[in-house]
Amino acid sequence: MKKQNLIYVLKVVFLILLFSFILDKIVFFSLNKISDRVYTGQSIGKLNQFLNIKDTTKLLIFGSSRANHEIDPTLLTNSGFNMGVDGRAIAYNATLIKLLPKLKKQIILLHIDPENAFKKNYKGKDLDALIIKYNRNKIIRNEIDKLKQDNIFQKFYWSLCYNGKLLGILRNYLFPKYNYKKYFGYDPIFPTEIQKKIFYNKLKKKRKIICKENFKINKIYNDYLNEIKEFCKKNNKELIIFTSPVYNDRCKTDNKIFNEIMKQKKIKYFDFTDFFKNNNKLEYWKDEEHLSNKGAVLFTNKLKKIIEFYTCKL
Repeated sequence: MKKQNLIYVLKVVFLILLFSFILDKIVFFSLNKISDRVYTGQSIGKLNQFLNIKDTTKLLIFGSSRANHEIDPTLLTNSGFNMGVDGRAIAYNATLIKLLPKLKKQIILLHIDPENAFKKNYKGKDLDALIIKYNRNKIIRNEIDKLKQDNIFQKFYWSLCYNGKLLGILRNYLFPKYNYKKYFGYDPIFPTEIQKKIFYNKLKKKRKIICKENFKINKIYNDYLNEIKEFCKKNNKELIIFTSPVYNDRCKTDNKIFNEIMKQKKIKYFDFTDFFKNNNKLEYWKDEEHLSNKGAVLFTNKLKKIIEFYTCKL
């Protein structure tokens, strides 16, 4: 190829890249205007609501579905929000906690399942739910980069953050699921008759459970626990970590070891795994790990007593 032709090709490639870069930014900022107006749905709406209320809310609940569906903040305080999101773990929750205002007094309830803290293969993949804010929030970007959950192209083509999320955003933009002004993050479960029957039949089947013998806390969990503790200590947050009830916990070693780790770190931790052990009605459950609305109300009231004991008036 002649030098003149090579220069021409390079110019064309450069112009194409420049055009794609400019087009990407136009698409990105246009989609931002739409997504910022979405306040329903777990894909972006709940996150947007959290970002709007996080600086003025006294009590905030973080965790997975076992927080989202099991703690009603309105029973705890007149200024609370449940930021529990299905399928999320410590990386996601720790990042949100780090977004809270400096020095403002707040109560932080963080749900952790002990067995998850000992998973060897956990790498913070749950941070993918925050990728949509990657190029708009420095703290979120730092956490995603730290755990190498970023996409190298994301740094240049910002609109990639909307991959897989756009349809959900548009759906909630055009057809909001609920009045977010009356929504406090709690999604109660009301089991159907079919779900009740499935749960009952499942309980009748005897399952062999193999409990692990060796437990070593996942490094990411360990590091984030230290970081959360330090952040809360420096910024006037009352941190309480807890584990929600399960119908029948057949392996107790992980609970005991995790409890010892919390003691060593001097973090307030409450293991409510066996909370319903002496009053285990089926109507309190949707399945073996998730409470029904009836069970959630009883559990929330128990948490309220703990909070009132360790904190000032909510």
